[in-house]
Amino acid sequence: MQKALSVVSHSEEETAALAQRIAVFLRPGDMVVLTGELGAGKTVFVRGLARGLGIDEELVNSPSFTIVNEYPGGKQALFHFDLYRIGDTSELNEIGWYDYLGRDGIMVVEWGEKADGFLPGGYYQVNFAAVGETERQIDISFAEAVHS
Repeated sequence: MQKALSVVSHSEEETAALAQRIAVFLRPGDMVVLTGELGAGKTVFVRGLARGLGIDEELVNSPSFTIVNEYPGGKQALFHFDLYRIGDTSELNEIGWYDYLGRDGIMVVEWGEKADGFLPGGYYQVNFAAVGETERQIDISFAEAVHS
């Protein structure tokens, strides 16, 4: 996996704006996997993707308890997963993971490392790291899934 883009964001607004600019390049069926600690900016990034897709960003919240939120109505649908609370990968079947993989729209997955081995053949990997109170190192690359 090679880094395609490495950015230091200085605020939530910059993080959302970065995602908004990236959204125009996403195509139906694309997956964006987000990794980073709690509070690193993953949901803020999803709000920016939503804005870039023409979806009201105010509707976007972290689906920690529902696991997935659907946001239709933009240029493309956005399927927002938060896998923080899943115990093991068997729960992916319960939430319809494989059904979503076949749908038109963009899948964005917070805590995507929990779906390791169940990710599609290729996806965008976005890693977040806090480097200050409001600064975030954001590394974006294209990853090839490794299936055992």
